[in-house]
Amino acid sequence: MLTFENIAIDIAQFKWLGVKTWQPLLKDITIGINPGEVVALIGGSGEGKSIFLQNTLGLLPNNMRSSGHISINGQVITEAKKSQLRGNTICYVPQGVSALNPLIRIGPQLKRTTKLSGVQKHSHEVLHLLQQFELQKNIVNFYPRQLSGGMAKRVLACNATLTHAQYILADEITSWLDDKHAMQLLTYLKKLCEQGRGILWVTHDLAMAAKFADRIAVLHGGRLEEIVTPSQLKRRQASEWSLCLWDALPEHKFMG
Repeated sequence: MLTFENIAIDIAQFKWLGVKTWQPLLKDITIGINPGEVVALIGGSGEGKSIFLQNTLGLLPNNMRSSGHISINGQVITEAKKSQLRGNTICYVPQGVSALNPLIRIGPQLKRTTKLSGVQKHSHEVLHLLQQFELQKNIVNFYPRQLSGGMAKRVLACNATLTHAQYILADEITSWLDDKHAMQLLTYLKKLCEQGRGILWVTHDLAMAAKFADRIAVLHGGRLEEIVTPSQLKRRQASEWSLCLWDALPEHKFMG
């Protein structure tokens, strides 16, 4: 189990004469992700969702600090240990498609992922996985600049699933995708959960989260508002804030 306990993240602010003060971004976040489940992390823009994932991997910017404990199966992950877990125990699908190296073709980038994570994958296995994301085999010869935003996002997802990582941190994994490809990608991730992987999925799409997530963690004002199941949300057994988000979905005919 991947556990986040009392996680807080502060951001530095500087005043006259270089005086530094710390302002809270996230406060007292406690979440657990079990093997075999998808947990969706919902919140507004600027709420700190992506920063929360980056902190897990030890990738916080220098102007931020964190406290609290992250553990796997009861063993606390130290700051020094975080970098060792990247791509092995925990893998990350970044929000920005610029994460792909613009100077290297897609094939060598995927091959490098398998090498760094210690996974032996033959070329035909990689090509088969690309086809599951509805990507053509010849995409391995493309440079990132030759891909659409949606294609690049699917390549990043494919890149993460090439590893044997037990937990996947997916940051807005369905952005740039139409509904068809978004549902296809999430269906594949659910299959990975059936194999025992756990997924923490940052998203703005509450409707899609209600279809694919096992639990939904709602951020509001830098704090964890609540964690609910999709069925609880649909039965309106949720907080007032969560229900406001739910009622505001276009499919619920919200008129403003």
